[in-house]
Amino acid sequence: MQIRRKISIIFTALTSVVLIFSSLFIYFFSEYYTKNDFFTRLQEKAYLIADKYFEQDELSKQVYEKIMEKNSKSLPEAFEIVLDTKNPKLVRDSLNKIIPEQIINKLLSGQNVKFNIEEKQCVGLYYPDNQGTFIIIVTAVDKIGIKKQQNLLKILLGIFFGSIVFVYFIGQFYARQVLSPVGHILKNVKKIRATNLKLRLAGNNGADELAELTRMLNQMLDRLEHSFDLQKNFISNASHELKNPLTAILGETEIALSKKRSSEEYIITLNKIAAEAERLDLLTRNLLNLAQADFEISELNHEKIRVDELLWEIKDYFDKTENKNRLVFHISNLPDDPEYLSIYGINNLLKTAIINLIDNACKFSGIQLVDIMLKEDNGYILLTISDKGIGIPENELNNLFQPFFRATNAFSYKGSGIGLSLADKIIKLHGGNIVFSTTTGKGTKVEIRFTALTNISKSHSA
Repeated sequence: MQIRRKISIIFTALTSVVLIFSSLFIYFFSEYYTKNDFFTRLQEKAYLIADKYFEQDELSKQVYEKIMEKNSKSLPEAFEIVLDTKNPKLVRDSLNKIIPEQIINKLLSGQNVKFNIEEKQCVGLYYPDNQGTFIIIVTAVDKIGIKKQQNLLKILLGIFFGSIVFVYFIGQFYARQVLSPVGHILKNVKKIRATNLKLRLAGNNGADELAELTRMLNQMLDRLEHSFDLQKNFISNASHELKNPLTAILGETEIALSKKRSSEEYIITLNKIAAEAERLDLLTRNLLNLAQADFEISELNHEKIRVDELLWEIKDYFDKTENKNRLVFHISNLPDDPEYLSIYGINNLLKTAIINLIDNACKFSGIQLVDIMLKEDNGYILLTISDKGIGIPENELNNLFQPFFRATNAFSYKGSGIGLSLADKIIKLHGGNIVFSTTTGKGTKVEIRFTALTNISKSHSA
């Protein structure tokens, strides 16, 4: 069912409920008022009958004639009964034929009563007089009142059904007006394909929910376009980077097999093949790590990591490499509470990211020392890696974290251009951020900032 029709039906149903209760209130209030008014008229009629029978000797002729005239005009169709209470048994036997027992008891006890017998409305009057005590009963059918109620019911039903139809079509019209922007959005969304992700939805300058929806969809399209561009660049660059070492390996193999060669020549060829295979292996591992970092890893896989202990593991790693004596670790004056130096994450991934950053610092700084400093800074863990290498051109800093990007002054150095992109993703996955400050020819400083567990606990408790 279309939302437009659903809104119209719901709106019509709510209106129907309101109309039903309003109509019932009007009908029953009118019926109550009509009955009370008729009872009042019956009571007046009863007193006129009493005057007619028992007040003639006490009134002047002119007054009595006026009473008689008024009596004849007042409810001429009314049926009247006048009984003398001198013989209670006779009165009770007479009344038992037309009146319930409880009504008779009230009358004989001196009360005036109002009651209904089928469609008839009845009034019983207990009337003491100097001639004796009498019971006067007047009954009549309020034909005019019944007719009025029937007409009122017809009018209310007509208004109800007419209003329902009217409200439904009005609801359809306004629902169409209100939802027309949604139709416009759907129409434009259907036009957007992978080939034209630059298209955006118009009409996002308002302050209502539909404008907010349009803005959210446009932001989603921005993210999709960015993801598609990254994917295209990644595939293009990955295929190119993987192709180069494979081409070199196949070329060297083909040359080596083209004729018989000396053992020295075979060794040279095999060394070239091994170097390219090693390059291909490094590139493949980096690509796999980059793909792994793209996954949303659940909290169940996270563990508590002490960053100072992780740095000692990294130091042990580099102690087994050619960069053993080039790293200077500054890990002193740290807080005693391990929570100030701990984060939640995945140890191997974070270790890979920091190793990549330190390895870059070593690679691009020749034989210069690389300083690595760890400190606690107001609830944050600050890790700094400083080198005195070739630096990075300032106009290329914004492209550092793109896969396969390499600075223009780094082409002569061995690398795949994946390390920084991989490190950035892993650091962000662990709630941290990386800031580069660099001067071409003088060196680079990398600052990594994590939120310590103590700071997270404080923010949650606040």
